[in-house]
Amino acid sequence: MGKVRLLISLLMLTAGLTGCGGLRQFMGFEDGDPQVENGDRMGTQVLNTTDNITTLSNATAGIEVTLPSSWQSDNRLHPSAELQASDPENRLYLVVVAEEEAALNRFGIKENAETYRALLIGKLNRLDSQTATDVAFVGEDFATQYEIRGLLAPESPVVYLHTTVLTENRYYQVVGWTTPDQYQFYKTELQTITESFRETLE
Repeated sequence: MGKVRLLISLLMLTAGLTGCGGLRQFMGFEDGDPQVENGDRMGTQVLNTTDNITTLSNATAGIEVTLPSSWQSDNRLHPSAELQASDPENRLYLVVVAEEEAALNRFGIKENAETYRALLIGKLNRLDSQTATDVAFVGEDFATQYEIRGLLAPESPVVYLHTTVLTENRYYQVVGWTTPDQYQFYKTELQTITESFRETLE
């Protein structure tokens, strides 16, 4: 299923999740490794700041998010994500994956979101909880959002804010993540970034 299967890569974290660089090792890459090749990613992301507003966009994919000033472009989180960003000092990470599979159109947003979450949860060492938020739209597009808490490895807790967005053109997965302690303070920030997601296709 192409990119749907590749979401499994979101869980390929190495040991040391709670350490300074652990969460950034999202794909198993250490700091200092070369950038991930584009895989089956559409286009290239560009970070732009205008009038004190920072946007991360991908013109080929036709999408963008608005980021706080502490965030940066980060091309080492997922090899097929159209957008990737991080605030490494605060151990906050976010990717946007565009789903192009025609087969997805046979199912509704609820069924596709369940499939995406199952892939994420299936790689957890332990699932602690999966809780729906009250998000039903991102902009004018239908969405469904869950907080997923669990362990990737002993003493490696993680919280994912997983959002499935359905536009006129395709499905998207917007996934933010951090440690539980950081999530307590930065939940609103991750939600705000997610809610800034928009499709710019003509």
